[in-house]
Amino acid sequence: MAVFLRIDINLITIFLLGIVFLIANRRLDRKDALNRGYLLSILVVMIQLGTEALTVIINGVDGIYALWLSNVLHSILFSVAPMLTVAWLFLVMNFLTIRKKMPKWMAWLILVPVLINALLSIITPFTGLYFSYNENNIYQRGPLFLVSMGITYAYMILALLHLIRLRTKILFNEFMLLVMFIMMPMLGALAQAMFYGVLLAWSSAGFALIIGYIFLQERLIHLDNLTGAWTRKSFDYYMEKRLKQKTIDPFGGIFFDIDHLKLINDEFGHQAGDEAINNVISRIRGLLKEGEVMARLGGDEFIIITENRIERLQNLVSDIRLSLSVFNEAKEKPYQLSCSFGYGLFSETFKSMDQFLRYIDQRMYDDKRHVQKEETVWRISTWNKKYFLLVRNTTLWMRISKSSIMSRVKFFP
Repeated sequence: MAVFLRIDINLITIFLLGIVFLIANRRLDRKDALNRGYLLSILVVMIQLGTEALTVIINGVDGIYALWLSNVLHSILFSVAPMLTVAWLFLVMNFLTIRKKMPKWMAWLILVPVLINALLSIITPFTGLYFSYNENNIYQRGPLFLVSMGITYAYMILALLHLIRLRTKILFNEFMLLVMFIMMPMLGALAQAMFYGVLLAWSSAGFALIIGYIFLQERLIHLDNLTGAWTRKSFDYYMEKRLKQKTIDPFGGIFFDIDHLKLINDEFGHQAGDEAINNVISRIRGLLKEGEVMARLGGDEFIIITENRIERLQNLVSDIRLSLSVFNEAKEKPYQLSCSFGYGLFSETFKSMDQFLRYIDQRMYDDKRHVQKEETVWRISTWNKKYFLLVRNTTLWMRISKSSIMSRVKFFP
């Protein structure tokens, strides 16, 4: 009975995680790396909870086989713990800084302590570094037990610091859920380290994963399904909270839309139009700095909130245009991409965020009209003796029948 009372929290957590896994596996998009990492984490924690419970059951059982099995199980527990926490660190970093991949050298540098810990865990049954057994085959902590704990939860501390540093990139409720997701396993492990015999490290990790599912559901609500940018509702909520602060951090905004998207939809289908939107947004996301956010306000209209420097706004717009020009020159798709931009700095002269949005929206349409004036130069040549080929700048091609130039117009790449 005493053994059951020690492992009952593990068994309850396994049961709850099993239910969450079944629900999450059906509802979450498994193509998303964050969702896949979450589902894998549930399975790992469930296995670790079962392993820990089994070590309690066989603790103190006589016989060489029980001792051998206990050594193997404890080596697994000590080896896997930092693997899971470093995976959580990577997931948090990936979610907050999806603009670029981590350099390989940095990833390997982060993984060095994990590899060292795995090696020490494997040799511990022979050296007693992390744990050992007395003459009654009862488990006891080794001299380097706290080293393993330090390696394991150092990654959680790094994840927490990374989250705090980039807290402005996410909504407040998402920030609080992620803080709880990180803090619960740390507090559980601290309690288990301070009070010998209490099993809270892995069970608290399990409860953190249950909270993690709530976070992923919030993410589905706040992120646009197609582009991964914030939704209009999320953006309005974020700006409302930001503008209600006693001291408002100054910021700049870039309003933009995608040129000729309707033509792409009409000629190549809406799937190609969605692909065009994703091509634009993925390139823009790769140019954003930490702390800058992007939201989809509707259709092909987006906004970027960035730092309060006109030079940054101008440079970002130039970089976006350059990135799209590189895409067009590669000719990977049968269409070309371009955007119209309007930008400005928010100041006290604007009575509301809506007024600021109208201001940069108007500047965007001014930019669009300016570009359209530049696209009025037409070059005419023949095509297969039956058609004229009209080239409008480098973004729009039109085929017009020779017999009825004004009535039969078709766009084509």
